[in-house]
Amino acid sequence: MQIKKIFSGFKKLRRVIVLESGPLLSVLVLFLIVLLLGSIAIYFSERNVQPDTYDSLPSVMWWSVVTLTTTGYGDKLPITPIGRLIAGVMMVCGLGVFGLWTGILATGFASEFKRENFLKTWDTVSKVPFFTELSPKLIADVTQILRVIDLPARTIIFRKGQKADCMYFIASGEVEVELPANNVRLGEGAFFGEMALLDNQPRGANISTTMYSQLLVLDVVDFRLLLADNPELAQTIHEEARRRTQENE
Repeated sequence: MQIKKIFSGFKKLRRVIVLESGPLLSVLVLFLIVLLLGSIAIYFSERNVQPDTYDSLPSVMWWSVVTLTTTGYGDKLPITPIGRLIAGVMMVCGLGVFGLWTGILATGFASEFKRENFLKTWDTVSKVPFFTELSPKLIADVTQILRVIDLPARTIIFRKGQKADCMYFIASGEVEVELPANNVRLGEGAFFGEMALLDNQPRGANISTTMYSQLLVLDVVDFRLLLADNPELAQTIHEEARRRTQENE
């Protein structure tokens, strides 16, 4: 399992490096430019006062690498005011360059994890019968706003009287709705929690899982935006809400 995770991490790193190769190479070019200019500047500012230490441009480049990476071995130290000023500027530039590399990789990893989560959610959404009639564009829009949660059996999702802040779609598993007359079970593809959102009322029943279930959660703000932008989807949800209300009367 650990080996699988390690290989998965290397695959992500390789993909991030490939996708972000342009910005990474741009920063590398910037690093090389600062390295070369700093080496030339420190060579001409220090060679007269330290001819043995700064005897050639290639040897000075070693000092530039050490300074840019802020390692600071101390084997070569500028002693002139101009040399120390150049060294200070190069250290700051080194921090900036490595900060850019870190930022690019961090952004790349964040985008990669977001892409993975999107694909997983898309796969889950596409399996819910309620969404099968939607266009690919609408499924993509829905996928971006849904959250996937996994719940074990006998987990209470919400209780009667609680404030409604989201609705749920059942990707897999089953939930039980506790009603005064009799309990109702909803299976894969069903949705619940929308009635309280439509009526701006507290939850009307206790709902819990009967088995391990995977649910898609749609928050109230996204729920209202989604219905406003998709009249057909809104009509379907309203019709289902009316049907359930009539059954419970």
